[in-house]
Amino acid sequence: MIIWLAQQNTVRVKNNIWIGLSGGTVFPLLAFLLVRFTDLELHFLPEKPMATYTIAVLINLIFLRFAYRSENDQVGKGIIIVTFLAMVLYLITHKVTV
Repeated sequence: MIIWLAQQNTVRVKNNIWIGLSGGTVFPLLAFLLVRFTDLELHFLPEKPMATYTIAVLINLIFLRFAYRSENDQVGKGIIIVTFLAMVLYLITHKVTV
């Protein structure tokens, strides 16, 4: 009975790339705003300037896993695109050599 109720009340996300693009933008944008407008990074991780962005990417990878496990391939593709573009933008703006 409990399993049946839990399965019936699941949240379904529409399998749309635009949902993945907008959802994947949240945490990289939040990381950028935290680094740019607060001193949070200097207090917690002063010797690792890329840590906040790395945490944002890891959160996106967790959401990516949930998207693919629930068979929302288009949402997963949107999350991958935004995560990749955010990291490329970070590398370009901070002049990091690879």
